[in-house]
Amino acid sequence: MFKGIIFLVFLGAVCPAMAQVGVISVTDEDKHTRKEDFYHTFEYYLTSVGKSGVAAGKCQATRIGRRWFATAAHCVQQICQKGCTVQMDLLEQPVSAMARVTHTPQKPAVFVHPGFDSKQMVKNDFALIRLELDRSPLIYYSRPAGKRNYNLGITQSQFNAFLQQNREAARQYRRIISPDFPPIVLFDDGNYLIDRDLSVISIFGGKREIKPDPYPVYYVKKLGFAYTHNFGIRKGMSGSGVMSNTGELIGIISANLTSIRSVGKKGAKSEEYFMFPVFNREIASFMESVMGSDYYKLDFKDAYPAYVNKSRRDFSPVIEAVNWVNQNNPVQ
Repeated sequence: MFKGIIFLVFLGAVCPAMAQVGVISVTDEDKHTRKEDFYHTFEYYLTSVGKSGVAAGKCQATRIGRRWFATAAHCVQQICQKGCTVQMDLLEQPVSAMARVTHTPQKPAVFVHPGFDSKQMVKNDFALIRLELDRSPLIYYSRPAGKRNYNLGITQSQFNAFLQQNREAARQYRRIISPDFPPIVLFDDGNYLIDRDLSVISIFGGKREIKPDPYPVYYVKKLGFAYTHNFGIRKGMSGSGVMSNTGELIGIISANLTSIRSVGKKGAKSEEYFMFPVFNREIASFMESVMGSDYYKLDFKDAYPAYVNKSRRDFSPVIEAVNWVNQNNPVQ
């Protein structure tokens, strides 16, 4: 992908986005080919805790355990410092429900990787949200219709009646609350070319769209994250899981979009790259410390040799470019 190209400098700021996951259909083993396959991925909304609670937009998250969701640290770090409320939107239907949990320093529900630095690119941009769908309070509502720009609250009995009348919605809801979670690919200390087709799922206002990645994806040990050409990641998608076409969770969308100026045989050009943290040993250690016994219930798969090929590519230009960004701190 970068043969014969010299990276000169990152142009412009690194822009955190908010994300989710998907997959490309190319083999008979494909398990993730439809929007419905991403029942474990959701969009969520944050509000600061206090007399004048401030809404802080939305991100996405992937459910990895009965009471645990993985997301991006940059989504929650600042807004949740003194306390926040997380509302997880559950259904892609005219009628939906939100699961809610409140985080405070005294009763934490949001856990940010201690190695995350908002002035550094992507590395350890990982957080956990503890939210039990079977115990958290639910808010039931119908989505806007026509020119109405607000949600209409409904009762639990109205929500149940909707599920009884809509088989597709009922099937989605059963999968959402079921103890069925994606396996997690655990990376070791090598440089790799990921040997799977990857994609992410975009969720905005409950509408889901799978975005497949047609480009090679590389994991660089020294950087601690993977990168590929940007294939449609944008602000609002961060925090979603990056899934393989065979149904495994590879990493979490950080979506730092960076313009890179490069020089090759055809002259200079600028390109955008999507970079995301994978489940390496540093992130796994953090998960273990936060999740306790729940960590040992997760289904881990070793990345090598089933999911990756060792790469001999020269990553030094990429590493130098990332170091330049970190030293000059254009991260926003």
